[in-house]
Amino acid sequence: MKYPAQSALWRLAQVTPKFERVINGHDGSLGQNRESQSRVLARFRQIFPFTLFPSSLIVEELRILYVKRYGPWTNEVVSIMATDIACVYASTGLILGQIHIKSLTGGPEIYIDNLFRRDVLTIRSMVEGIALASREGLKVNHGEDLEEERKNFLKAGAIHYG
Repeated sequence: MKYPAQSALWRLAQVTPKFERVINGHDGSLGQNRESQSRVLARFRQIFPFTLFPSSLIVEELRILYVKRYGPWTNEVVSIMATDIACVYASTGLILGQIHIKSLTGGPEIYIDNLFRRDVLTIRSMVEGIALASREGLKVNHGEDLEEERKNFLKAGAIHYG
């Protein structure tokens, strides 16, 4: 039923075709639409001797996934969209470091420690590059070269001293 007080934005008849196009792709097959896919840029894991069940952080083009392992066959998955990233805290020592990613919405936060120092610096640059690109409204280029795209995100989020 269409009620007269219902706004045009929330009418089911107008919203449903948009969801179908994103989920099913242009040709109707699941996941074949390149525009709706978020490719994995990098994966990082905690160091095993320091953590009994190492968690992992997956950086995609449009979101950050944190898979926290509690034990064998037990885990928790936290996802923050690129548009919802508020800030990234990174602290490093000589060998190890930790990273803390906060959400704009006050929702889930990602805190992961016992990572290699170089991984922490890479994560910080990559996540900030993704957040800047999403805030500026830049469309992610789905080129064939994933390494080139990874370098562009690292370059966008890099801190220049001096």
